[in-house]
Amino acid sequence: MAQGTVVLAGSLPVERLALDHLVAEFGWSLKAAGSLRGVAALNADHNLVAVLFSPRGLALPWEQALRGILNAAPEALPILCQGFSDAIHWPKVVAAGGFHSLFLPFHMGEVRQSLGFVWDAKCRAASISICRDPHPRTVVREQTLAGGTSSARNVA
Repeated sequence: MAQGTVVLAGSLPVERLALDHLVAEFGWSLKAAGSLRGVAALNADHNLVAVLFSPRGLALPWEQALRGILNAAPEALPILCQGFSDAIHWPKVVAAGGFHSLFLPFHMGEVRQSLGFVWDAKCRAASISICRDPHPRTVVREQTLAGGTSSARNVA
């Protein structure tokens, strides 16, 4: 997969250095855009794989924010970031084109999982197996009881 970029759109309360390192685990870079126009400008020059956005951080209702992200970066997967008290109906978000959601403030384990979903979706979309696994699995050799032949399998 070509080098990708994850974008933080609008104002998001994140620990930038920790998120930058986490994004780098997937071989991607992290950029910030203060507006939907900024997302569109980044999209013109980078391979955007995901856009993390908060409707509140863009000062827009979630429907308008999501539609704007989809228009600004049509190939990027939009990840809606919300507070625990935000009332957002997830089935409507999915129907409108949302890919995933994260609660604010971020917990890096949840962000890693979400980026893993992005990585998998992008690799599947590429439909060729050139994607490097960001978390290589160890290969375990098993020996069968009958015949002494061995086989290999991947484990997580």
